[in-house]
Amino acid sequence: MAEGSSSSETGAASAGVAASRVRGSLLGMACGDAVGTTVEFSPPRTFNPVKDMTGGGPFGLRAGQWTDDTSLGLCLAESLIETGKFEMVDQLERYCRWFHDGHLSSNGRCFDIGNTTRGALGKFTRNRRNPFAGPIGENTAGNGSLMRLCAAPLAFWKTPHTAMDVAGLSSSTTHGAPQAVSACRYFGGLLVGCMQGVSKDQLLSKLYCPVPGYWEKTDRPLHHEVLAVASGSFKELNPPAIKGSGYVVKTLEAALWAFYHTDDFKSGCLKVVNLGDDADTTAAVYGQLAGAFYGEDGIPEKWRTKCFLTPLIRLMGNELASMADYYGTYKLADSFPVDGAPVKKKKVAVDSDDVIEGLAEEEGRDPAPEPYAASVEYGNVKVKGYDALEKELHAIIDGMRIGQRDEQHAEHVARLTGKHSELPDDAKSEELLGSMLRIV
Repeated sequence: MAEGSSSSETGAASAGVAASRVRGSLLGMACGDAVGTTVEFSPPRTFNPVKDMTGGGPFGLRAGQWTDDTSLGLCLAESLIETGKFEMVDQLERYCRWFHDGHLSSNGRCFDIGNTTRGALGKFTRNRRNPFAGPIGENTAGNGSLMRLCAAPLAFWKTPHTAMDVAGLSSSTTHGAPQAVSACRYFGGLLVGCMQGVSKDQLLSKLYCPVPGYWEKTDRPLHHEVLAVASGSFKELNPPAIKGSGYVVKTLEAALWAFYHTDDFKSGCLKVVNLGDDADTTAAVYGQLAGAFYGEDGIPEKWRTKCFLTPLIRLMGNELASMADYYGTYKLADSFPVDGAPVKKKKVAVDSDDVIEGLAEEEGRDPAPEPYAASVEYGNVKVKGYDALEKELHAIIDGMRIGQRDEQHAEHVARLTGKHSELPDDAKSEELLGSMLRIV
């Protein structure tokens, strides 16, 4: 079955196709982000149309570097991989690590952060036991949770109810407004549909859900503005009504508009980027969906080659895809209480705002798992934690981008491999790096 095919057979994707779709969604997020940053914050019709991945923009990034959208999305993916479950406190800890230390940043630092996300992380640092740090006021419904979402629902795609639930919960860590939570739940359902191989017509049909009739029957209905988008507003409207706004409902609408009106990843990405304004985020949201639908190979090879840390992103995609069978029988309650530790007594209930009630009693907890516990293997060297290799990976890949061949660059490789070696030709560099580096 080809990626983006019209098969509606639930879960019909082969393992290879499923992995391609997960990698495509993560890479689509990153590539869309990297293309869109060029005109980020630029009002429409104030710039020459974007035609390629060129970098620049307000942060002066090199072609292929991405912004906070992808950094946070990779933090979420990393949390799922390293903890083996959906653990909201751990997700927030990683977001804070990005904010304070530049973890999983494309240039080693946090150079941009939304006001709602900043406020939520500040609230969390004052009470690290409560992961519901996102404000719930409707005037805080930014797109900061939608822009990073894909890893959560994709990890649970074989159980659609759970996938949509974790999508909403993922939003609540930083964005608890009903529009943001609803947008993430609906978008999570679209990503599940991509994994199931449904046609674009079916995916964009009125109130599509991988669980038929769910939105009409659930006791947790969509927010009325998200409901309007899910009912097809993106098919009827055009700019300036369609806009690259920071408001989550308009972001969702713009991403679906570009996806609906185009037939390939690149065309849709450029279409949504040229709306301007919050172009990196609307493109990152578009990229998550289009990447899952068209698969990894549907993203231009030139963009995938330029995209920063592509080997690591692909590996994360493979890890998430390989965990799908486990997550297929996973129950959301398994990851609560909020610190993720097993308990003897607990009662979990998810209400219409995705709020967890009946948290565990203090006694009976086992120690929470050590954060960032995964190891990374590069050649014959195994190192604890991503951060031990992060600077070296950046240096190696930076060298690929600008063609360095100096002694300092060779030393970076030597520190990782334990021996002096020459960097291979650019055309083979990322392929080799991808084969050498794996998460274990």
